[in-house]
Amino acid sequence: MSKKVKRDITEVVDNYLCHSCGTCFSSCGHDCISYNQSTAGFLFPKIDYDACTNCGLCFDVCPGDHFNKKLINKTSEDPFIGNIDKVLVGKAIDEDIYYNSQSGGVTTALLKYMLDKKIVSAVVVTQMNEKTLKSEPKIVKDSKELMSSQKSKYVPTNLTSIIPEVLKIEGKVAIVGLSCHMHGLENLTSIRKKLNDKLIKIGLICDRVMLYSAIPFFTEKTTKNTVTNFVFRDTSNTSYPGDISFYEDGKLHIMDKKNRKSMKDFFTPTRCMLCFDKMNIYSDIVLGDPHGVENTDKENGESLVLVRTSLGKDIVNDAIANNFINLRDASLEQAISGQGIELKRKKFNANIKAWKELGKTVPSYPENIFSYSIEASEEDVKKAKKRILHSLELDNLASQEDVLLKANQFFDNKNKKKGFFSKLKKIFKGNK
Repeated sequence: MSKKVKRDITEVVDNYLCHSCGTCFSSCGHDCISYNQSTAGFLFPKIDYDACTNCGLCFDVCPGDHFNKKLINKTSEDPFIGNIDKVLVGKAIDEDIYYNSQSGGVTTALLKYMLDKKIVSAVVVTQMNEKTLKSEPKIVKDSKELMSSQKSKYVPTNLTSIIPEVLKIEGKVAIVGLSCHMHGLENLTSIRKKLNDKLIKIGLICDRVMLYSAIPFFTEKTTKNTVTNFVFRDTSNTSYPGDISFYEDGKLHIMDKKNRKSMKDFFTPTRCMLCFDKMNIYSDIVLGDPHGVENTDKENGESLVLVRTSLGKDIVNDAIANNFINLRDASLEQAISGQGIELKRKKFNANIKAWKELGKTVPSYPENIFSYSIEASEEDVKKAKKRILHSLELDNLASQEDVLLKANQFFDNKNKKKGFFSKLKKIFKGNK
């Protein structure tokens, strides 16, 4: 009788549905899974089949391919927005935290509050290694260590791969992650039951990450030498929302944020295009930039805070009462509009349709995720297909050098077009 072969994470990788979240790593009891960086700079899991027992758990917990029953049941009526109990805007009261932050510093202030008041024994954050420029999950037990984890990383991070270490910690643990990480944590509870009451989930609003090849692209615009301390949005040297910064032999280099924005589409991983959950709907508290919200500090920045659960509400209220954060009520309508959710609905619809037309496997999401999207036009789907094919092509190039060559061509063409239209505007303005 032949051995039954169970589905595993290799199938998800082959279908380009992998989030690089790290959940499969935490499901494996035999250390069979490691992560390799692709040519373009995505982290894909790889199975050591010599040690693999073919248990299938890595596939079972994968949120890139499917949601488990518990996660399906937690999916709200409108999954593009999710349940929101309260909308707030504000900043950290600690000035060191605030001025070292990407926006308002509320994420770090909340973590400091939970650690200092012994609500949690530890927090899980993401830290950019100053030398390797790799994003890494880190367990922090002393609030003094939190400052180094501030500012967004914008690159793939297998955050949930640290869960085996988290399970060794006595008491509750707060974890800060993107939507895909929260999806993975929910799926993982099906086999790691202790996680159900252990985690406080602090979600970050996420439109997408960027491939790791974006970092050498930006730095090589300035220098071919080794760089350190790369930051995608550095508000400590320029005003909010911050420019790109990095160091070369102790010398600070600053690159205009326009360059980051102009290259986001080029460096977007394929899987990010198929994600519906910009608003991190399965978290207790969600934080991000207060786009579209009136009367916010546009010079130094503030944080948007979405309270989703009763646990999240208690933590936020207590942090305010204990003078860790200063928040005020804000408009839900403005917050949702400012995050571009209606456009997100249409883009998701276009990307899924394009994915299907390319003969690819569609993630097994709850049906209401698809029904709450907005019908995309044929032209939208055509553009989506072009973006997807571009992203797929990057990982089939021979080397990172080839990726950077295409990136420079894209950058130059885009700037030529901008220059052309800028000249036209000046001409028309002069004729008025």
